[in-house]
Amino acid sequence: MADDASMAFPDIQKDAQVHHPTFGMGKVLQRTGKDEKTAKAIIKFREEGEKKLALQFADLTVDKVDEDEAEGAAQ
Repeated sequence: MADDASMAFPDIQKDAQVHHPTFGMGKVLQRTGKDEKTAKAIIKFREEGEKKLALQFADLTVDKVDEDEAEGAAQ
């Protein structure tokens, strides 16, 4: 299996928190494909539910959650 460095959209992996300009905040449930043309993800959005998106067109940004902030939210 190839390492993440050779994968398109390496930050978009299972359990990543992402933001879509239309659907809002979501969590990656599943990721498939390694190159730009085949990379897809099933994402559960807070308001819109589950969507399967082609990553080359999805315009997703990955939220970098500060670990201290995440711990505070969990309490």
